[in-house]
Parts: sequence; C-alpha cells; structure tokens
Amino acid sequence: MNRHRYLIQCAAFLAVMGIVFSATSPYFFALNNFANILTASTVIGLMALGATFVIASGGIDLSTASVMALAGVVAAIAAQHTALPPAAIIGLCLGIGAICGFVNGLLINITGAPSFIITLGMMSVARALAYIASHGMPVYGLPDTITVFGQGSFVGVAAPIWFLVAGTLISIYLLGFTAFGQRVLILGDNPIAARAMGLPINRLRLKIYALAGALSGLAGFIFMARTNSGDPTAGTSYELIAITAVILGGANLFGGRATIVGTVLGVLCLGVLQNGLNLLAISTFYQILFVGIVLLLAASLRRQEASR
Repeated sequence: MNRHRYLIQCAAFLAVMGIVFSATSPYFFALNNFANILTASTVIGLMALGATFVIASGGIDLSTASVMALAGVVAAIAAQHTALPPAAIIGLCLGIGAICGFVNGLLINITGAPSFIITLGMMSVARALAYIASHGMPVYGLPDTITVFGQGSFVGVAAPIWFLVAGTLISIYLLGFTAFGQRVLILGDNPIAARAMGLPINRLRLKIYALAGALSGLAGFIFMARTNSGDPTAGTSYELIAITAVILGGANLFGGRATIVGTVLGVLCLGVLQNGLNLLAISTFYQILFVGIVLLLAASLRRQEASR
C-alpha cells in the first residue's frame, strides 16, 4: 500500500510541474520537447536504475558519476585507436563499470566499512583515472558508428531512449521477479535476518555493486556518444541527481523498499524540472539549487512517513 502511495505522490508532483511549465512556456507541450526530456534523462536514468539496487540493499554508491566518466574516456580512446565494433565498445563500458562496482562491493565485504566511505574513495580513484587516461583533456572525434548511438534514432525514437527502456525492463525483472531482487530487498530491510536465513550476503553485495557499476558504464557510453567525446569531467554531481531520483521515487533511504517504476518516475520528475527551468532561461546554478531542495524535501517526507 505504501508503495502505491509513493508512486501516486511522485506522479502528482510530475503532473503539477507539467501544468506549471505548460502555463509558463508555450514550448513545453511540444512533442519534440518530450523527446528531448527523455533523451536528456537517459544518462541519469541508467545511473539511477543501478542506484536503486544499491539503496534497496541498504547501501549508497557515490562513485557512479566518476565510473561513468572513466568508462566514457576509455571507450573513446578505444574507439579512436582500435577497430573494435560498437558492440565491443559497449561491452568495454559495461565491463569497466562492473569491475569498479565489484571492487566497491569487495572492499565493503573485506573492510566492513560503510558503503559511503568505500564508494567515496572509488569516486576519487575513478575520476583520477579518467584524467590520467585522457591527460586531462576531452577525447574528441569519434567515428559515426559510435555517435549514432547517442545522436541517431531507431524507428523514429532517439537511440538513447531505447537503452533506457531496455535497462528499465531488465531492472524491473531483476528486482521484481527474481530471487536476486527479493534477496536485495531482504538484505536492505534486515541484514541480521538475511544472514540468519543463510543468504550469501557477501556474494550478493558483489552482484549488487557490479550491476550498479555496469549501468554506470553504459551511461558513460551514452554520454560519450551523445557529446562525441570522452570527457574526464563528465557527470560531475550526477551521482547526487541519480540518488535524488531514487528517493523521490519512493525508495527507503535505509533499504528494504524500492521500485524501478518509482525510480523512473523520479528521473522523469527531475528531467521535467530541468527542462522547464531551461525553457524559462533559469541559470544552471539555480537548477542545482532546485534539485537540492527536491532531495531535502523528498528525504524529509520519507523519513517522516517511516517514523509513523
């Protein structure tokens, strides 16, 4: 019942923003603008899908944006200097992200340190590696076979949207219809009970963070293809936006409750917010302020509801 209430709240927030921005800008309800919102939300959306599994398990991952940047930089270098096909480049991004996530989970298991601390360290390491690999400069000039995945379309729909749709459907299946998803929620709800039930917690955590990392790597590929560059500065503060989307979608900050549908609604809310502010020519600095306010309000609301 709570889950449906959270989804309704998020959908209502989305509807209110739609009404406000359509009243203040004649361009908001244009079909092309809706396509722009979905396309622009793809990178954050993929990162948020991965963050959903981590938060549902009772953890947090602050390294997602840095992993995204690292994957994009390495993939751009590979695309420039090798004859690898696009499928191999995508696999490279997925692999880099999965390895970074696996290391996160492994270090959490070995040290017993909070996920906040471990992923904060990975955030710095991955970002530094992106700078080192690119010598601190964006890697420009990618082949058309790569950029088509970020700038092209398929049956009239922008290519990045197809990646988000595929990631969403896979995530819905994993979290809602598999033993893996049930174990993720059990771990987040009560780790002591999960251990008493004999769940392989350490192995489960490795899978969770590797999955989140892989989705961040895929986001890095999309960002690279859209901008025609592997940029070591890409995605600065994106991890916070992704987490905001998950919390806005009804996930419990302390684990045990999350839905992929809620996360997607949260992503759309933030996408509509950013798009509407852009149409109103609101400065980027104020946009960051609004996202922070949304996170604070969502977190406060979830905390109050959890304490009832």
